Amino acid sequence: MSASKRTHLGITAFLAGGLLLSTAAPALAGEPHIGQVVVTDSDNGKDSLESFATDTAKIFVHAQLVEMADGTKVGAAWIAEKTEVAPPNFRIDGSELSVASTDNVANFSLSKPNAGWPVGDYRVELSIDGNSAGVVRFKVAK
Repeated sequence: MSASKRTHLGITAFLAGGLLLSTAAPALAGEPHIGQVVVTDSDNGKDSLESFATDTAKIFVHAQLVEMADGTKVGAAWIAEKTEVAPPNFRIDGSELSVASTDNVANFSLSKPNAGWPVGDYRVELSIDGNSAGVVRFKVAK
C-alpha cells in the first residue's frame, strides 16, 4: 500500500476540533509533543470523524506539532486492530517525517485498499524521535 499512501507536512494553522490523543504521560512545557489530532476524510483537517465508510477514498491524520526542533522525526504507524481480514494488531503501513521548527502540523494519510476498507477497528500510533507520542483510534463501518 505504500505506493498509494501519501504523507506530507502542512505549514498551515492547525484547525481546532481534533480528537483527543491518548498518551502515556503528559508532556512538560518546552518538550516536543503532539497537540490536538484530527482524523478525517478531508485533506484540509476539518470535520474530525470517529467512523468511516468502507469506500472512503483516503483517511487523513492531522497532528499538531508543539515545541518541535529542526530535524525532529515524527512518525505514524497505521494498525488494523480488529478486522475480519487481517490478524489482530496488523501493521498496515507507516512513515516518518523530518520536521522543521516552523512546521506546526504533520499530515499523514492512507488510501483505500483496492477492495475497500475492511470493517473494523483501527489505530494510528504517533511517535516523536522513535518514542511513543500517543494513539488515535477510528472505526470503519458499513
